[in-house]
Amino acid sequence: MILRRNAVQSRRVENCHEGRGVLWFTELLADYRKTTAGFKYIHDNVLEPGASIGAHTHHGDEELYVFLTGWGVMVIDGVPQDVQAGDVCLTRHGHSHDLTNSAAGPMHFLVITTQTGEATG
Repeated sequence: MILRRNAVQSRRVENCHEGRGVLWFTELLADYRKTTAGFKYIHDNVLEPGASIGAHTHHGDEELYVFLTGWGVMVIDGVPQDVQAGDVCLTRHGHSHDLTNSAAGPMHFLVITTQTGEATG
């Protein structure tokens, strides 16, 4: 399967997960109702300068952020950590994270989420 970014429109989201500012995302794969283990979704994201994705906990899935450009702060389970292009952040089932773009320019990153098959309660 080839997922072509140029075949999909980017969408604007304001205050993602109760964060602030604008996130542009392109849905390369979307299987949000997936209940068995495997890929759930893949997004190609751009977070505008000063914008953030609010804190949220993952239940029944795991999420990988692959940072392509920019820098900022990723808070994982309440612990802030600097991130930049080339870094990868993994948030496992039952853990939380949020992200703020601290750079003067956009932060570009991929989000790859897998369904774990764990209980989602």
